[in-house]
Amino acid sequence: MQYTQKITNISDKLVEILNSLDNFQLKKINFKFEDDERFIWYYTPHEQNGLLVFQMKPYQRKLVYELLELTYSNKGYQTAKSIINLESILGDYEANHSNSNDGGNGAWVRSEERYWLAIFGDPSSDKPWGYRFGGHHIGLTVNVKSDYISMHPLFFGANPAKVLEGEKKGFRALSLEEDVARKLVTSLSEDNRKIAIINPTAPPDILTANYRNFNSSDFNAGLNFNKLNDKQKDNLIDLIKVYTNRFTEEYALNYLNQILKNGFENTTFAWSGSIDISKEHYYFIRHDKFLIEYDNTQNNANHIHSVLRDFNGDYGEDILSKHYNSNH
Repeated sequence: MQYTQKITNISDKLVEILNSLDNFQLKKINFKFEDDERFIWYYTPHEQNGLLVFQMKPYQRKLVYELLELTYSNKGYQTAKSIINLESILGDYEANHSNSNDGGNGAWVRSEERYWLAIFGDPSSDKPWGYRFGGHHIGLTVNVKSDYISMHPLFFGANPAKVLEGEKKGFRALSLEEDVARKLVTSLSEDNRKIAIINPTAPPDILTANYRNFNSSDFNAGLNFNKLNDKQKDNLIDLIKVYTNRFTEEYALNYLNQILKNGFENTTFAWSGSIDISKEHYYFIRHDKFLIEYDNTQNNANHIHSVLRDFNGDYGEDILSKHYNSNH
């Protein structure tokens, strides 16, 4: 997708970050664009390659958050910050419930500074470049060629999905991802609900995980868009917007226009697990262009993983294939 000014702003911010780093930091953060490292990302607690935020000076951390603010939408940026802030809440919870069965045993250091930035290629050049920012429950992948940009895969998670104690009690970082979907599935007729709910048991995680490639034919089940009434169709489109609105505003609008242009003839909505609040559940939305996955099964159904994947555009493959075809 073409966004000259937005790309210039992101490029300038990356150059500003690079110019602020010492030699040790530069060795950590720099990768060749052709490196397979560009396709590696984690949303679970896992060491990553790149420069750790903890290893940055305060003014460098500020630059990184300015970079995120340029890349996400306003809403997306606030959600990302909320997800990162949950690390402190989760750390306190695990420290106070060390004998609980919530999946946290203190083996992973919970910190808002345990996120990594990696830069691929030269953001000041005309050649392809990109960056990755991620850590626990944040996966941001940006790839650029000239005045075209791609931001897939795009992952948000939340643990806890709903804060159960403390001054933030009741806070939900990803409330719309759950509530808008539940509104849709509970509004279905009995016959349509039988089609939409493909399994009474939800899978333990999103099925695409952090795989570089996945088979789109694994997501052919579910209820077709054309089976919905007008109100339910609007509900499903609103749910899709929850995910596309994570992108910067201009990117989100153009991406949504592409979706609307392609139509929803082959789009399906599928649900697994319970439709009751606080019970394990999962859903996906499959469109000709993209796949949305959401899972809330871990930690007594209080731990969300959600992602938007693009069948042709993950890791910028659509725009980069044009570049390589035109240059070779």
